[in-house]
Amino acid sequence: MAIQGEQMYGTYRCPVCGHRDAAEIGAEQSVRVIECTYCYTALEVSSRGQDSVRFSVQVAEEPARG
Repeated sequence: MAIQGEQMYGTYRCPVCGHRDAAEIGAEQSVRVIECTYCYTALEVSSRGQDSVRFSVQVAEEPARG
């Protein structure tokens, strides 16, 4: 996973529409709620670990906040 300063960068695939995109998570965050840039579904993304450039993703229970 790319780590630059206080951010972790990785990719995810939306479980609803299949769109692939990139995201960043603060190093102190375990999960971040974002919106799919294609279908606008609220998603929870989390790190799979320091050695992975892919994030784990699932549909969020709460909508993403703008």
